[in-house]
Amino acid sequence: MLDAVLDTADTAFAVTDLRGRVRWVNRLMAEILDLTVDQCRDRSLPTLLVGAPDGPHEGVVLSQAVTSPADGAAQRWLEVRCTVFAEAQLLYRVVDVSRWRADGVEDQQRVEWQAELIRLADEDPLTGLLNRRALTRELERRLAHRVTGTLLLLDLDNFKDINDLRGHPAGDQVMRAIADVLRVRLGEGHALGRLGGDEFAVVLADTGEEAAVALADRLRAAVAALPLTGGGPTTRVTVSAGVAGFTSGDTWQAVLANADLALYASKAAGRNRVTVYEQGHYMDTAMRVTVMDRVRDAIANGGLVLHAMPMVKLGTNRVVGHELLLRLEDGREPRLSPGEFLPAAERGDLVLDIDRWVIGTAIDALVAHPYPGLRFNVNVSGRTLEDGDFGDFVVRRLAKAGVAPGRLGFEITETAAVTNLAAARSLAQRLRASGCRISLDDFGAGFGSFVHLKKLPITGVKIDGEFVRGIDYGSRDTVLVQGIVDIARGLGISVVAEWVERSTQVDALGRLGVRVAQGFHLGKPEPLTELLARPQGAWMRRPRLIAEPVTSENTTG
Repeated sequence: MLDAVLDTADTAFAVTDLRGRVRWVNRLMAEILDLTVDQCRDRSLPTLLVGAPDGPHEGVVLSQAVTSPADGAAQRWLEVRCTVFAEAQLLYRVVDVSRWRADGVEDQQRVEWQAELIRLADEDPLTGLLNRRALTRELERRLAHRVTGTLLLLDLDNFKDINDLRGHPAGDQVMRAIADVLRVRLGEGHALGRLGGDEFAVVLADTGEEAAVALADRLRAAVAALPLTGGGPTTRVTVSAGVAGFTSGDTWQAVLANADLALYASKAAGRNRVTVYEQGHYMDTAMRVTVMDRVRDAIANGGLVLHAMPMVKLGTNRVVGHELLLRLEDGREPRLSPGEFLPAAERGDLVLDIDRWVIGTAIDALVAHPYPGLRFNVNVSGRTLEDGDFGDFVVRRLAKAGVAPGRLGFEITETAAVTNLAAARSLAQRLRASGCRISLDDFGAGFGSFVHLKKLPITGVKIDGEFVRGIDYGSRDTVLVQGIVDIARGLGISVVAEWVERSTQVDALGRLGVRVAQGFHLGKPEPLTELLARPQGAWMRRPRLIAEPVTSENTTG
């Protein structure tokens, strides 16, 4: 009787586990998801209902595209609430609030708004293809409908060279040209999208692996035959591809991971080729899962630690702040460096938990040591830029802790910022408005991105270490670094140099006007707990300089 009552209610209900996988829905929720009740079970609700919170939330209003037999494409507004329900479960309640949202809006304006909302929700702004969220939703829907098929991943080979040599505007032009080629060659009936960066994906329903490989080869040949120009000699771009089949029993995360492993195999085999995921890749998959399990356990049980690398004012050798670097120290073998576990975490949502752990730990340390001279910089992953609540999370934590926002700085890599410029601008605006510092890390890796400096409300840049490595040899790096310093000075933003390993580099940087630097010559990273165990104020004392040159192994990793 209770099920019958809930099926007639005008509120949609769903019960999920803590990861958002559906355990029960009423009829109206199934209709909103455009599935049957049975098809909803074991599927990811936040994936199917784009914008829905993935945990307890007082309420969010989101838009959803619908198809009406009378009106064609339309848009409706849904208010979504999520609360804890029983043990280890979540209760979602969804109410259609379209009627009061539409009051006082003219029909033509409503149509324009609906079209714009659909575009913003599902479209990659650079290429016009489906974005990551829309594509994963489409894959999850196919799995819910028990459709078999394949997922095809396409990744451009050495695309960074185009950005470095010609600048990001030329790189953007290449991305749009390749998107057009893929769109034309695929035709209708397949879901084509851009996952981010230089990676594309195609959901091929009712397509076997053999047919998918043949299609991937045709797409690969079409891209290779495309002459790409942009202010320099003609360049030809190649792509590597990974193929993974899927059935109704799979999750979209597992399918994407399998295709990703096949793509990595193509890259490792020499690029410009297609690889199908096989059972022989299981050991790679198992290792990847093991790494993620270790990181999750480390977050929960104290296996993650932070090391602090000093940022030093040249001339006085006074420490003006510390960059916090993540390390996995869970006592298990093999030991994993950040370069071994962070890329895997960034492929999924685990990196969002890591970034929030880092922020929380840094703020707790600032609370426990309220010395104004103690200032931290933390790194923000490219995936976290997509987390619309991250900025508010930081501001809330700082306010609750009573920490002056100026004591906390954030570093966003230039590549991540340019790849997702709108998200980077939104986060930078939110954090800077609260008083936090914002820096572009690895700056200069893509020299064409100078134009983005005027679009991002940043407070500083970190010169990419590749420009600093030979700064004392009279190389072209001197000219490039001088240009960065002059532009930064004109814009009123600070400059920090990385990878300083010799005293001669310090002298060369000083002559170019660089005032702050970091690197093994100026001070190696040390556990944050050891730094904070010193007497108050000792954090700003002159660090012990290293006499002999040391080759830095990614000091900011």
